[in-house]
Amino acid sequence: MRSTESHAPDGAAGFTLLETLTALTILAIAFVSLFEAHAAGLRAAGTAADSTRARALAQSLLAEASSGRERRPASRSGRDGRFAWTIDVEEVHAPWAEITSQMNWRLHHIRVAVLWDKSRRIALETLKLGRADE
Repeated sequence: MRSTESHAPDGAAGFTLLETLTALTILAIAFVSLFEAHAAGLRAAGTAADSTRARALAQSLLAEASSGRERRPASRSGRDGRFAWTIDVEEVHAPWAEITSQMNWRLHHIRVAVLWDKSRRIALETLKLGRADE
């Protein structure tokens, strides 16, 4: 009885060492690219999270400063974790801001700045109407 097995010609039985090394090199380059893309995504997510925290802190400080609890224009600063913040409240001395009233109302300019990572900064501003004697 004859055998039905067929034998491959010499050199066609498998991969050569050069083909294997080439495939592994291409695979390594692909993995390095994927890992770099993943790391860049993580950095971007961290930056976005920091920016969101800083904006929430700035909005909170601005709401507190414009709530009417400030008695007179002043500046304050402080820290919240790795975020440094400043609040500046000053009277607006422009012709368009002059208000004539029996209650002695004045317009105040409120600036809030939050800084982090040496070069990152968020600044918010608003105007607040308050009495000069408060």
